[in-house]
Amino acid sequence: MAPSSMKKRVICQLCNFSPETPGTFVDSITFLAAYCRDRMDLETFCVFPAVARNKRWLRTFDEMGIRYGFVPRKRNVAAAVGRLLLDWQPVIFHSHFSLYDFSPVLLKIMGCRKSKILWHYHNPTPPTFLQRTKDVFKLQLVARTVGAACIAVGDGVYRSLLDAGFCAEKVFLVHNGVDTTRFSPDQRARTRMRELLGIGECQKKTLFLLLGGEPSRKGVDVFVKAAAEVVRAGFQSCGFLIVGDNKTKDFVMDLSEYPVLREYLKVLDPVDDFPSLVNAVDVFVSASRSEGLSYAVAEALSAGKLALCSDIPGVREVYGNVDGVRLFPTQDSTQLAELMRDVGALPAAERERLGKENRKYVAEQCSLAGWAAKVGDVYSRILQA
Repeated sequence: MAPSSMKKRVICQLCNFSPETPGTFVDSITFLAAYCRDRMDLETFCVFPAVARNKRWLRTFDEMGIRYGFVPRKRNVAAAVGRLLLDWQPVIFHSHFSLYDFSPVLLKIMGCRKSKILWHYHNPTPPTFLQRTKDVFKLQLVARTVGAACIAVGDGVYRSLLDAGFCAEKVFLVHNGVDTTRFSPDQRARTRMRELLGIGECQKKTLFLLLGGEPSRKGVDVFVKAAAEVVRAGFQSCGFLIVGDNKTKDFVMDLSEYPVLREYLKVLDPVDDFPSLVNAVDVFVSASRSEGLSYAVAEALSAGKLALCSDIPGVREVYGNVDGVRLFPTQDSTQLAELMRDVGALPAAERERLGKENRKYVAEQCSLAGWAAKVGDVYSRILQA
């Protein structure tokens, strides 16, 4: 094994990520890798669970020359990660989605003593007694012992980390960003996707979209109840789309409101070409009960869509003052239904104006290039500490 002084310095991204479709997460990691290579002279090595092997989105990493490897989907993968990095000098272990958070701690104890640890929190820590007990151990005792830092994706996540006792100087608030070049208005993509969905432009349907991969947390029931209220009230020029898996489909069909929506609601499998799906709809709905800061809200706004969002901290504090975003009390399906009727009745010119305002806001505040630069600044600060 080569001496550490001869090894290439690298940032190790530990990602518990393995869906069929890449989403903005892959865009984020690849943008960040390019930034670190060009601006910091640091390479990136990504670690994914073994079930991610052979996913189509890995081609993006191949094309960009970003190295990656696979480990089991379990909490302690320190030895497996160590083997993957034999020829590299990890200067930062950056973990996402918590499963692999403790492996960098073990790697630091095992020999990577100069490596920095950065945990990326995508959701607030729940205020339960069990979670608080875990937080005392992880966010206070362990984090202080190894000098770990945290990135919070939204204001609510940031406050939850402080409430859990994490050292304020070690928590960095970096709102999620999106690739505004991929999520932009595209009339041809809209027409093509609506035809695939069996909804031509001539039908003048207002389409509402919700992502329901985790039905309860994403508020699928709230969306379905609101949609049923809209249909019962006689607003039948609407269509409702939910993206999810078989678990989502079963969840929807078990709801008592489902029979009312048979002709108006479709549950779609996740699609690779998500930008085209976003272009096909008119309004994006985020009915989440709890979330850090949804990538999808920013993606929809970037594509010039209106958004109806539950009034959770991450959304309220980032998008609450944007003209084309309407907030409703979390879990309040009646208020969501009212907003659906309101935006469905908006004149086309007003809907277009609001969409342009949304796109302008995302371009100025939520671009992926800006996000990568902010994370790069966090890297520089913890490396200098």
